[in-house]
Amino acid sequence: MRRTVAAACALLALTLTGCGVVDRPDPAGWDQQAGTALEDAASQVATARLALRSAARERTWSTYTTVLVAEAEEAAASTEEDLSRVQVPRPRRSAAARVQELLSRAVDAVAQAREHAVDGVYDDAALLDELDRVDAALEHEHDRVAP
Repeated sequence: MRRTVAAACALLALTLTGCGVVDRPDPAGWDQQAGTALEDAASQVATARLALRSAARERTWSTYTTVLVAEAEEAAASTEEDLSRVQVPRPRRSAAARVQELLSRAVDAVAQAREHAVDGVYDDAALLDELDRVDAALEHEHDRVAP
């Protein structure tokens, strides 16, 4: 009998605390979370771009550049993963697909920047252009999702 009561109390406590792993916001809440994720990713892309440009002008040490870009990559990946855990409200599914695709592009671009930094290549015009394009796309989508 005591085990049954203890199990029932534990189940009740878990139910009342809402121990779910997936966040389930309403559409406005999702817009806010997506907007924050887009801002965070844009910040990491800008950090990677600035680090590469500063290193190309010999304004930073190579080790510092590599660490800075690696941390930006980690933060961008964390941002993407955090938003992927949020249950998307039905009216926001198409926006969510766009946002997740852009976050993925941001992570990929910053990962490429880290690879270049490790190799000591700081002035790859194609990569810098891609970082600029991704940053602009993130800002544009932010304005659409969370005006």
